[in-house]
Amino acid sequence: MLYLLGFDPGRGMALLLGGGLTDPDYLLSRATFIMMTGLAFSIPLLAGLFNIGGEGQMYLGGLVSLLTAIYTGNLLLALLAGGIAGFALGLLIASLRVYRGVNEVITAIMLNWTLYYITIYLITNTFYDPLAPHESIKVPPQARFGIMMLGGFKLHVIFPIALILIGLSYYILYHTRLGFEIRASGLSPKAAKYAGLNPKKAMLYSMGLGGFFAGLGGAFNVLGFTYYIDTLLTTMFGMGFDGIGVALMGRNHPIGIVFSSIFFSMLILGGQSMQMELNAPKEVADALSGIIIIALALPQAYRMVISYIRTKRLIR
Repeated sequence: MLYLLGFDPGRGMALLLGGGLTDPDYLLSRATFIMMTGLAFSIPLLAGLFNIGGEGQMYLGGLVSLLTAIYTGNLLLALLAGGIAGFALGLLIASLRVYRGVNEVITAIMLNWTLYYITIYLITNTFYDPLAPHESIKVPPQARFGIMMLGGFKLHVIFPIALILIGLSYYILYHTRLGFEIRASGLSPKAAKYAGLNPKKAMLYSMGLGGFFAGLGGAFNVLGFTYYIDTLLTTMFGMGFDGIGVALMGRNHPIGIVFSSIFFSMLILGGQSMQMELNAPKEVADALSGIIIIALALPQAYRMVISYIRTKRLIR
């Protein structure tokens, strides 16, 4: 593709794959947010739900954490408020699916855009910074995550905290009864029910947990990186959908999501480097990144489809 468009393919691919490594802190910070939305998609998927609402859950978590930080100045409270807001939204989506039969994809897509415009409205009309009208009021200094020095370069604290949360999610999914219920219900709800498990509970908690992590992703963005929300949600827009690709590349496993989120961020930042160095159109960088991501995610997506078909046949 690069050759046909008149660019040096070797130089282009080197920039795409290595350009993001020039700023490790920014790379890992961006990976942190996608890591959380990757969990937001992965956990409900294990229970048989398709959580495409990580985007809206992230917006809500970021907004609630910002407002909590502004009014209380308490970092821990603001972080938990963002996570709980995401949990509540995920639980709402799952409740409509479990008790009313409303498809979670439809509900999530509608809520994504609803929360997108609500957040923009509040930032633009109520919580804007008079000195910078395109930004919200800043997070108070005492309610911010700091920056640490590691091996001579800086690192935002939110990344190691995200790794701890990855470990927590792994423990919940693979070393607790709830995690077993989530995974068993996703493989076969009827078989899980006959075994004495509760598939409805698994669906509710899985989507709630997914929303919780997405909400934390929004909180990390606001409390630990930008310290404000801009009027176009630039630093959060699209990351909920990025989490889907990250989860599939990571084989729907928390540890895999860590590496896939870093690789995904590396491609995004490498694409930006390719645009600046080669003056290549943004669409070319996006297309090349997309081809690589699809190639890596396709095997897991194929296994998901085959597993779903086999499960349906067994139920019949």
